[in-house]
Parts: sequence; C-alpha cells; structure tokens
Amino acid sequence: MSRWRRGSTMVGGALAAVLVVGAGVLPAGQGEAVAAVRNAPPERIVHELMSTDPGGSCGWGEARTYAAQLPQLRVEARDPDHVPPVAEKVMVQFQVAWQDGAGAERSYTYDTGYKSPIPGTPFTHTVTQPPSGEPQIPSDAVIRWDARAYDGEAWGPWSSDGGAGRCEVVLDSVRPGAPAVGSVRYPDDGVWHPGGEAGVFTFSAADGDSDVVRFRYTFFGETSKSVAAGADGTASVSWTPKSSGRFRVEVESFDAAQNVSGRTVYEFLVS
Repeated sequence: MSRWRRGSTMVGGALAAVLVVGAGVLPAGQGEAVAAVRNAPPERIVHELMSTDPGGSCGWGEARTYAAQLPQLRVEARDPDHVPPVAEKVMVQFQVAWQDGAGAERSYTYDTGYKSPIPGTPFTHTVTQPPSGEPQIPSDAVIRWDARAYDGEAWGPWSSDGGAGRCEVVLDSVRPGAPAVGSVRYPDDGVWHPGGEAGVFTFSAADGDSDVVRFRYTFFGETSKSVAAGADGTASVSWTPKSSGRFRVEVESFDAAQNVSGRTVYEFLVS
C-alpha cells in the first residue's frame, strides 16, 4: 500500500504541485506534474543518538552504563522522506528487556507520539516497573534496550539490527557501605604523633562492595577532592599537617551508579 503526500516541484520554470505515491513521474499538464516517489522507511537509529538519564551514552558489555533509578531512554530519529517541503513525522518504539529475580527473561515495548525526525528533537521513555503482582525489575538488573522508528507506513530497522549491540544500563539503587580509612604515620588511636612529615592515607571499600569506583575525601579545613578506586577497591593519598592539633579526614565511597555511602570520619592527633 502506498501513501500520497502533496509537495511541489519546478516544471518549465513554474512551481507545480506534486503528489508522492508509488514510483515514477507523470505529467499533469497545464504547468503541473504528479511525481510518484516510493515511501522510504525511517533510518536505523544509531547509537550516537541514544542515551539514558541517568547513565549517559549508549554502551554495552564493559561499556554499559549505570543508574541509581529507572532511567529515561532518549533517542533521535531520522527519515529520508523528511525533506522540505515534505514534512514527515515518525513515532519511535522502544523495546526494554531484563531478567527478573528468578532469571526469567522479561520485556515490553512502548510507542511514543509522532514528531518530526529532525536534529535536536528527542523521543523519550522512562523505564517503568511491571504492574504490581508481576515480577519486578530487580536491583543490579542489566536493562537492555533498543529502538526503531515508524513513519505511519513502514518500520525502520531496530537500532541493534545488523550486528549492532543493544544498549545496556545497570539498575543499581543500593548504596555502598562506609569506607575504611587507615594511615601508618597518623593512626586514629587517640595517641599524639609527631608531625612535620607527609602521611599516606588509604581508603578501602567496605567488605562486600565490589563496585566502588571512587572516593570523595575532605581533610579538616580544606575543600573536598576525589580519587579513583583501583581494581582492588582501594586508593591512597598523601597529606601533610601544617601544625599540631586534632585533625580529621572525612571519606565517602561512590559506586558506578553514583550511589554514595555514609561518611567515615577518621581523626588523628599531631604533636
């Protein structure tokens, strides 16, 4: 089935009406023409135009993103028939899939409204939990999603077609535990220790926290800083007290979804 669209073309130097339908160009006489152009389906939505909020750019495998809450999916669509003066509009269908707590595959689709497929116009969907009583999307689930566009007549390919990956985002709403802090030079032991030298302070993810990616720390009287956690969940920084007295450093852990832990307060005495 073909679709008719009215447009315009130049015939003999005059602007003439056209109708868009099957294929070929037929003369209409009296300075008018009927142009027949087969409808082209929307283009495949490319990963560069796909993202989540929170999360960020589309990625999968080791490049997958993390979110502390169910994310909003965002894409832009393109359609080769959207060439002025023809104003094409499309809708986008999102497909969302995950494994429930029992390991069973679950999925659903969501259709947006129609919009013009132009740069800067997003099509969005916020991932939702299934109705009450059905298996829910669990924390730590890998949510896999892709999208395709529809112009009212033809579907474009899925964004994952042709061997392309499906975007993945990990739902991680669990806060990490408060980190451990230690220093050989300036221990938190209630004893005064000679100052004047740099001390190394080591931050360690709480037992069982394997996804800590950074620590935020603040030494007394200074601005907060961040340091990346190593593969072993630890990081070390050097700090030198400028005087004697009671000092402290406050430290928090962050996981890949930017969940923040409770704060550890480490106090030490410098003579």
